[in-house]
Amino acid sequence: MNIIPWAKPDYYGYEKKYINQALKSTWLSEGKFVKKLENKVCKFVNSKFAISVTSCTAALHLAYLALELKRGDEVIIPGYGYLAAANIALQMGLKPIFAEVDLGTFCVTSRNIEKKITPKTKLIVVFNTYGNVCDFDSIIKIGKTNKIPILEDSAESFGSLYKKKQSGTLGDIGTYSFQATKIITTGEGGMVVTNRDKHFIKKLKLYRNHGVKDKRYYHYLPGSNFRLTNIQAAIGCAQLKKIATIISKRKKIYHYYCDLFKNIDGLKLQMFSPKVKPVPWTFAIVLDPKAFVNRDKIIKYMKAKSIETRSGFYSPNRLPLYKRCNISNLKYSEKLSKHIICLPFFTSLKEREMEYIAKTLLELKR
Repeated sequence: MNIIPWAKPDYYGYEKKYINQALKSTWLSEGKFVKKLENKVCKFVNSKFAISVTSCTAALHLAYLALELKRGDEVIIPGYGYLAAANIALQMGLKPIFAEVDLGTFCVTSRNIEKKITPKTKLIVVFNTYGNVCDFDSIIKIGKTNKIPILEDSAESFGSLYKKKQSGTLGDIGTYSFQATKIITTGEGGMVVTNRDKHFIKKLKLYRNHGVKDKRYYHYLPGSNFRLTNIQAAIGCAQLKKIATIISKRKKIYHYYCDLFKNIDGLKLQMFSPKVKPVPWTFAIVLDPKAFVNRDKIIKYMKAKSIETRSGFYSPNRLPLYKRCNISNLKYSEKLSKHIICLPFFTSLKEREMEYIAKTLLELKR
C-alpha cells in the first residue's frame, strides 16, 4: 500500500487561481496578496495588527528584536515543545530559562512559570502545544503583576479558542506558523499578531524590512529580511477561504481517533481544559513503557507497515546544545519527550486509514 504520511497539505480549489493571479501581476516578492493575507488573519483572529513573515521562527525573532531584548536577559520558555524560541534566544545571547509543563495538557503552567521569574526575566514565552491552549487567565496575571510581556507561540494552534478568544491573541504578542504541516499553509511562512501600540508596530515593520521605511536604501536600524512573498501569501489567502472546512475536518478526525483509542490501558491522550476549544494539529499519545514496546521501535515498525509517525519533541535536558542553561526539574517534559508518539493527521485522512493505523499500533501492546 502507499505510505500514509504523518502530515501533508490539502488544497481546496483556489490555490492555483490565486498563484496565477500573483504570477500575472509580476509582483512575486511583495504584492496585494501579502496585505490581503494580513487583513484576513486580523479579521479571523480579531487582532488590531498582523505582520506576515517568512516563518514562525522569524516571527519569534522579530518579536524579540522589537521588544529590544539585550544580551544576558532571561526568557522563560516551556520545557516541552518545538524549541525555536530557545534557539533564537541563544543566537541573540539571551538566556533561556526552562519551565516545566503539565503532564496531561503538555502545556506550561503558571505555577511553574512563577518559580522561574527573577529580576533578569524580560519575557515569558508559552507554547500552545499540538493545538491546545495554555491556561491564560493565570499566566496573564503573572505577566501583569511582574510587568513582563507574554509571547504566545501559537505555531500549532491556529484557530483554537480559549474562552471564545483566538489563540495567539491572548498574550501581548502572538505568532503563527504556516509551514506545510500546519493548520493552514503558505509552504513556509508565519505571522505576528498584536494589539500593542503603533510605535511597536513600526519597529516590527522596520526589523522585518532591513530597517528601511520611507527612503529607499536608508537603514534606520539593523533589520533583516523576514518578508513573505506574494506567491506564498496567495496560497495562504486561498487556504483561509476554507478555514471553516479545515477546522471542521480536523475536529472530525480527532474525534474518530479518540473513539478508536477509547478505554485502552497503557496509553493516555492529551487533555484539554473545558475553557479550550482546540483545533488539533496532531494526534499525540503518551505510551506507557510497561504496556507497549519501546516507542522508537514502534515508529520503525509502523514505517515498515507504511505508516509515518513522529516522536515527541526533545526536552532541552536531552540536548547538549542547552547544557549551559542550568536546567532543572523537567521530569515531565523528559517523560513526554521519550514516550509520545504522534500519528498521521491531515484533513484528507480517511477513516479506513485511521483504523489501520490504530490496529497497527495496538499490535505492539505487550
